[in-house]
Amino acid sequence: MSTIPTLPQHDTPEQQASRQFDISLNRTNYNYMTSYIDDVPLSADLPKEQEFTIDYYAKVLPVAQRIAKNFIAVVKEIIAKEIADDLSINVLNELKEAAEELSNGVDFRHLGNELDALKKVIGFIGKLPKALENLAHLPGDIEKIISGFKDVTEEALREGSTAFLKDTLYDTVSTKEGRDYLAAKSIEDYESLFATLDLPQMLTIPTQDWMTGTDKPCLQDWFFGYIQIGGFNTTNLRGVQITSPVGSEIIALAALKAKMPITDAILQAETGDNTLTLESAIANNRLFAVDYAQLEGAKAIPVHNKERYLAAPIALFYLNPTAPAGYPPLANGVMQPIAIQLSQAFDATDSPIFTPTDAAEANDENGLKWRIAKYFVNVCCAIQHEAVAHLGSCHLTIDPMIVAANRQFAAQHPLMVLLKPHFRFTININNSALHSLIVPGGVVATNVGPAIQDTWDLVSKAHKKWRFDDNSPENIFALRGVDTIENFPFKDDTLLLWQSTQKWVKAYIETYYTSDEDVVNDIELQGWIKEMVSPKLVGIKGMNGLTATGDEDQPYKITNREYLIQVIAQIIYIAGPQHASVNYAQYPLMSYMPSVAGTIYNPAPTKETEIKDENDCIKWYPPVDVSMYTFLFEYLLTGVQYDTFGHYSDNPRQSYFADDRLAEPLCDLHEELSLIEIEIRKRNKKRPMEYPFQLPSQIPNSISI
Repeated sequence: MSTIPTLPQHDTPEQQASRQFDISLNRTNYNYMTSYIDDVPLSADLPKEQEFTIDYYAKVLPVAQRIAKNFIAVVKEIIAKEIADDLSINVLNELKEAAEELSNGVDFRHLGNELDALKKVIGFIGKLPKALENLAHLPGDIEKIISGFKDVTEEALREGSTAFLKDTLYDTVSTKEGRDYLAAKSIEDYESLFATLDLPQMLTIPTQDWMTGTDKPCLQDWFFGYIQIGGFNTTNLRGVQITSPVGSEIIALAALKAKMPITDAILQAETGDNTLTLESAIANNRLFAVDYAQLEGAKAIPVHNKERYLAAPIALFYLNPTAPAGYPPLANGVMQPIAIQLSQAFDATDSPIFTPTDAAEANDENGLKWRIAKYFVNVCCAIQHEAVAHLGSCHLTIDPMIVAANRQFAAQHPLMVLLKPHFRFTININNSALHSLIVPGGVVATNVGPAIQDTWDLVSKAHKKWRFDDNSPENIFALRGVDTIENFPFKDDTLLLWQSTQKWVKAYIETYYTSDEDVVNDIELQGWIKEMVSPKLVGIKGMNGLTATGDEDQPYKITNREYLIQVIAQIIYIAGPQHASVNYAQYPLMSYMPSVAGTIYNPAPTKETEIKDENDCIKWYPPVDVSMYTFLFEYLLTGVQYDTFGHYSDNPRQSYFADDRLAEPLCDLHEELSLIEIEIRKRNKKRPMEYPFQLPSQIPNSISI
């Protein structure tokens, strides 16, 4: 900025008039639409100043190149296998060997050997028609590969590079009867898809002495429990209490048992504590659950002629103060999964309760139904993550706020100056998503289970329930009944960032607003608040710190600095730390399909279902192509970081802020962020796996990817 920001009431009448003229021009570029997703306002346009810049593309390009390299390596491997099969190389090699035996000359003293060789030749000659028949497919295969790449390249020019992440393999690799090259043949096939990329965090968790069994760590029970508090989506866990306080999201025990008849006996069998009851666990704040009721009724659509399925599972957890075998020895307890039901209504045969030791008698002696039950919960967590926790609660929450700010604040308004870096590229990234990713037949429809209309409905329903004040870090954990959990990585780390953000925003706002009267008299601020809460515009609910005026033209006003600090800090928090927590965990913790995927390819197991071995589980997992599209898309989203949270200039010798009064508060912010970085790294050394997603150095200022 070249000039020091000012509040409108402190400008001359001429300056005020100039500001209002500029704002009126802005309103021709910034407008809302609500026709895309029901009741979710979004920017109707992509204003020029919101577009990606050359330096942004420079950040994206190396990531895209790494994606392309991995993609090509996997495609080459699949195509090579197909062509090898077409040529029937084994048959031709064996024929060559037999012919060479005969070419050495006939030695009647070893007639038996020669006759054997002759029989071989005759046998292989009989196989030649089949080999030649397969060979005849080769020109068509090559033509299809070339045609497929041509089509997807043209699509990429229209939609962007993500066009590669939905149909390319299916469109280029021939799939003939009995020869499905996109079907995994073994569990190992899923790891082999990471051909040139570094393996994700979930596949590099070190084996530790406390682990039991031979499963990969990310398939073990401790991991399933731990990701509820230190994973890719920590927004779903709820405390279970005897009653649910009005206005809270806590689950009442009776309501839980009405859907999932969990018993003291099951809890005791799984924990090994015969004195433990559901009520005693509740009394000590140790019973928790995730309930994906919002997915009930959602439908999955086939992709590439393969049926897909959905569920609305419930999972119960016990915060065990004594780590059982196979769990990390944490001082304040471990999140132990107790039971899973894969529908909202119990049925002893069709929808039984699965547990790690089959304590509910679901006919699961080898524990593989339990593995698939965990997979179902993880998939539903991923679906909710992409639709609600990530897209809805971050991207689409900030989007209309940006429109309102540009419609009501002059460029020199202090709040516009502060918020601009936290709004950078968000409208563009959302515009790209709306027109290529979350559309029928798009990347999300391919890689995430529900029909796209059901995804939109999830977003819409969640948006209608969202309340501003309830979602501040000060309130959300208590509201969900999880504030008592110690060693909760996301909660513990994000509260540090929230506190430092509040301090910085307080110092900034008090630099320009010297009293509450300055807040009341700021007409641009009051205009922004009006748009923010207007049901016809941004439509934010639950801003309880506003004052009702009784004036139809301006129903609510903001009247004090304290609440203004809360509002601005929370917007910055959503754009920075909150979005980082759900975005940058995707590739690290969502990319190995046998543990976490976005789709399900077989119905939920029942008591009668038989799962023979680990490879028998593959029928539930995505095929090779969808698996790779999924994690490559996640790699793209987690591989780009445009800037660093709290740092407003990439040149430390040239401040973004023209006002020298901000130099000291900004230095204080940077010092705090450095100390937070050190503290989180210390914590990570004591955790069963690192939680790096709230490290300040790994958080950007805005939702820019």
